[in-house]
Amino acid sequence: MAAAQIGAGDTLQLSLEQAVARAMEANPSLLAVQAEARAAAELPRQASQAFLPSITVDLNAIRTNDPVAVFGLKLRQANFTGEDLALDALNSPNPYGGWTTAAMIRQPLLVPEALYGHGAARKASQAQAAAARRASGATTFFVTRTYWDAQLAARQVDALDTAIAAARAHARQAEAMHEQGLVTGLDARLARLKASELEVRRLAAHAQAANALSGLRTLLALPDSVPLVLTDSLGNTTSSSCTEGAADCSLESRADLEAYRLGAEAADLGVRSAWSSQLPAVAAFGSVGYHGQSAPWDDGSGNWMIGIGLTWPIFHGLKGVGKVRAAKAERTAAEARREAAERQAALEVLEAERLLDAAREGVGVAADAAAEAGEAVEHARLRYRTGAAPITELLDVEAAATAARLNLVAARRDLSVALAALDLAYGAYDR
Repeated sequence: MAAAQIGAGDTLQLSLEQAVARAMEANPSLLAVQAEARAAAELPRQASQAFLPSITVDLNAIRTNDPVAVFGLKLRQANFTGEDLALDALNSPNPYGGWTTAAMIRQPLLVPEALYGHGAARKASQAQAAAARRASGATTFFVTRTYWDAQLAARQVDALDTAIAAARAHARQAEAMHEQGLVTGLDARLARLKASELEVRRLAAHAQAANALSGLRTLLALPDSVPLVLTDSLGNTTSSSCTEGAADCSLESRADLEAYRLGAEAADLGVRSAWSSQLPAVAAFGSVGYHGQSAPWDDGSGNWMIGIGLTWPIFHGLKGVGKVRAAKAERTAAEARREAAERQAALEVLEAERLLDAAREGVGVAADAAAEAGEAVEHARLRYRTGAAPITELLDVEAAATAARLNLVAARRDLSVALAALDLAYGAYDR
């Protein structure tokens, strides 16, 4: 559903897969990168003068009293007479004019600089396309992380709602026991204070949940007024395409590294192009022209010319030296960027694998703690009802149980994000 088709009152239900698919179609930053890649794809065409002919057509209207120009115009128009050979007519001709129409074609035969330049343009366009694929992969990861952040924030609100309801129930129980003379009025007051404390935390959690959804809407180019319902639950994602030694997962899959490699290759071709700018270029050419006195195609004459030419910039100052040195420096920079990117990618994989291992263990620990906390709450409630423990013990155990529930949803979020981070590090999203 396009952004223009979604109204403020429409509720949009999104799975993670649907959210990612929408981002691929609507994320403005990604669309900008993809447009840049399409523009770069035209670079080889712009450099096609290395081997394709060029054709130009000129139409000029001229009037002059320049002796040489008048002499040439009359000759080209086949309008030259014996009177025009008089010295006065040659030295001081009357103003004369006409039309000149010419078409010229030039076919490169050997232009080393342009040939290497075309190769560099092709590599540069491929590098930009690879960068666009990496941008798509990064967008997939950002949407995934934000999706799970929004689910985490919502589950935190739910956990605090449960804790608030429990605290209020304890307050009502304490009031009933106070009326029976079993406890003092302090118990109910302490329970109400705990509920108030939790309500303050819930207000902050609710704001965080709203902010998380707003962040997701921004990535998906949705108005902030559109209600979102996220249908995938935390904990559903337990694996990635790059876990357990998947054969197709390696740094070779990363499109950004491919872009850096192609950039280095383009820079190397740039050095060759700079060197070749000092070599001769050979081209064939041909032209046809028509020269009329009163109209472009009337009462005149035409001519044609064909030939082949060699151009060799033997010496044009230090321009060539500077061009080669600049190209070599750019090649060195491109190689350094490629090496830095490869090292950074290896580090990202190592970090992602460590965080994934920690996240998996964390989910197990948090799940055990949450189960233990649930049993502890039941035990504490029984002890309080039977008068074996004060309400402070019950409230402390409830607080610990709330923290355990929050830790569990956070651990599940961390696991889902760690799995996505590993896929991003290996370039699984770039394919």
